Amino acid sequence: MAGAGNVIGSTFEDLRDIIALVSDKSRIGVCLDTCHAFAAGYDLRTRETFEAVLGEFDRVVGREYLSAVHVNDSKAPLGSRRDLHQNIGVGFLGLRAFHHLMNEERFAGLPMVLETPIERTDDEGRTVEDKGVWAREIKLLEGLIGMDAEGEEFKALERELADRGEEERGKYMEAFERKAEKERVAREKGGAKGKRKKKKKGEEGEDTGNSSSELSDI
Repeated sequence: MAGAGNVIGSTFEDLRDIIALVSDKSRIGVCLDTCHAFAAGYDLRTRETFEAVLGEFDRVVGREYLSAVHVNDSKAPLGSRRDLHQNIGVGFLGLRAFHHLMNEERFAGLPMVLETPIERTDDEGRTVEDKGVWAREIKLLEGLIGMDAEGEEFKALERELADRGEEERGKYMEAFERKAEKERVAREKGGAKGKRKKKKKGEEGEDTGNSSSELSDI
């Protein structure tokens, strides 16, 4: 549900509508993916927004359908519509989102699947797989249970992981902003073409009187 392209399932409303089409609803289960949700615009970073997202899920989809959680941070910023998994606490979601997740009673007993990248660059510049990443991150996530989110232990860990991913987040943010600017320019050009075509179809010499202001509002 990252929201890329013309896929369905990128909003809770999509999931609701799909479920409505299934007769035997006992066979339905929804897996909430933290990276996908974040990429689709659902903000899990603060306690307030986390609660708001879960409340919206309960209201629109129904808590009874939540069957599993895929756990991963995001290399891309909120609403990017890019499914780019990142290691826990290093990406744009940040460690606090996973503290909310691991201490949420509504997730008790649900299967949680860690889907973080394990590729690393060794001393010789080669890309290798380090499967120990998963063991370390499972231990990290388990350690968040019951930890005081306002305590120094958590804040130090949060800073350490955020610092580790700062450079990469900066690169992805720059790329995201460049893409957003290109899309904005393309939309403006498309709008300008549409207005020129409409004017040609009107009476000769007709003056709309506000073409420049309309363009500035697109």
